[in-house]
Amino acid sequence: MLRIAVCDDEPICLENEKRIIENYLSGRNEKAIIDTFTSAQELLVAASEIQYDLFMLDVEMPGIDGMKVAGRLHEIDDKIPLVFISAYMKYASDGYHVNAFRYILKDENIEIYIAECLERILKNIGIDNRKVLLDFTVGKREIHVNEIVCIKRQRNYTVFETTRNDKESLMQKRPVKRVREIMAQFEFISVSSGVSVNPYHITEVNGEKVYMDNGEKFSIPRRKHDEFMSAYRLYIRGKKL
Repeated sequence: MLRIAVCDDEPICLENEKRIIENYLSGRNEKAIIDTFTSAQELLVAASEIQYDLFMLDVEMPGIDGMKVAGRLHEIDDKIPLVFISAYMKYASDGYHVNAFRYILKDENIEIYIAECLERILKNIGIDNRKVLLDFTVGKREIHVNEIVCIKRQRNYTVFETTRNDKESLMQKRPVKRVREIMAQFEFISVSSGVSVNPYHITEVNGEKVYMDNGEKFSIPRRKHDEFMSAYRLYIRGKKL
């Protein structure tokens, strides 16, 4: 379970930021404890006692400003991602001097910015630990969902491309359509009749091409393009179809 600390001296902004985070994680079926603080000092006390996975904080706060807080938090644990949320762009460069993971503006797009930020953080820390037991031609194997990059049709088989180091050939002798239906529960998105991809491994969608982090790329048929993009946008925003 994630443990997130959010600090903002403006109660209305703080509640809004918490709501956005909760909505995103709920859409991903990720459980989290979100602690909120209206003062930097309260955050620092909690951070010294609780192991957090993520800090999100405002820059301009009375007493200790966000930049100084970031330095103190890095002294506690410099591996925990730290995200600034501010109404002012002028502090962005300072944020990167303290190794901030992201600098988010408090504007009309804040919900999108936070969703994209959380998506990247979840990927970096490998928070998705779901496993699935599948019956392959080599026997039954339990694998992490996010070890699967994509599934694709190969003659009479469905091949699973994975990030596993054992290089074991994982395939099932069943129609790819049936496998797609099974993997849809894990947010896999159909690119074409013969390919479904795990959006966790998508690095870029450019025009009618989708690029995966294992170097593969797939063409999106014109008739499938809108459906694919709709599903991918919903995934990014943490919502399920």
